[in-house]
Amino acid sequence: MLELLFPKIMTDKLKELHILANSEIDWTLVRLPFVVEGSETGNIKESLTDMPGIKISNTDIARFIIDQIHEKKPFISS
Repeated sequence: MLELLFPKIMTDKLKELHILANSEIDWTLVRLPFVVEGSETGNIKESLTDMPGIKISNTDIARFIIDQIHEKKPFISS
């Protein structure tokens, strides 16, 4: 759906992924939907292949990164 609504953004995000993947550094990229200011919900959805929701709170992002720093789960939402 995002590819239809925001094709330039999605093209840029794909370029970003390729740049990181071809880097000599071992990157982990967490790909986000729309970020909203808010409290931690504790309900974080994740997927390796597709965006599982349309938004996530800034505090849920922080919790996910702290808890999953060694995992490779590029798409999250809450």
